[in-house]
Amino acid sequence: MNIDEKLKKFEKLCLEMSEMDKQNLTKKLDDKAKNKIDKSIENYKQKLENKLKKEEIKLEKEFNKKSMDLTIAYKKKVLAEYNNEKNEIFEICKQKLIEYTNTEEYNKSLENMFIKAMDMLDNKERITIYVLKKDKEKFDFMPYGKIEFLDDSYIGGVKLQNKNMLVDNTILTNLKEKIYGTEESN
Repeated sequence: MNIDEKLKKFEKLCLEMSEMDKQNLTKKLDDKAKNKIDKSIENYKQKLENKLKKEEIKLEKEFNKKSMDLTIAYKKKVLAEYNNEKNEIFEICKQKLIEYTNTEEYNKSLENMFIKAMDMLDNKERITIYVLKKDKEKFDFMPYGKIEFLDDSYIGGVKLQNKNMLVDNTILTNLKEKIYGTEESN
């Protein structure tokens, strides 16, 4: 083998080696670029997922707030209608009871209301009896204590008071307790 052949062989070998180096370097650069791109894509995906989660949480909070607001508004409306119905029933009953106080049957009821109130008193001395002026003559209250007069808004019935206790057995108080419960009767 002569020098030309050796040079040609060396040149060929150098070219092959440079081609291999080029391929290796290109592969390394491609791999590095691919890794950077993959990392960037992963970071971008993570940022998008975080943003999506934040948006979901925000939307869920807004939905829950609106749902709560609607629920509260609905409950307020239902409660207002319920209270209006109770007030209407109260007024209807009140009128019927006013009419009832003008009957003979009421006279017996008044006596029973008085007896029940007396039974509740622990001390039956120095009693003040509160009745409507129109009810004063329907039952003989005088032997039991001093008589005072109630405002006509009480409709009828009696209140008894001694030193330690007040018993309210008036029609108005009883009606309020039946319709509104005990907290409204005070």
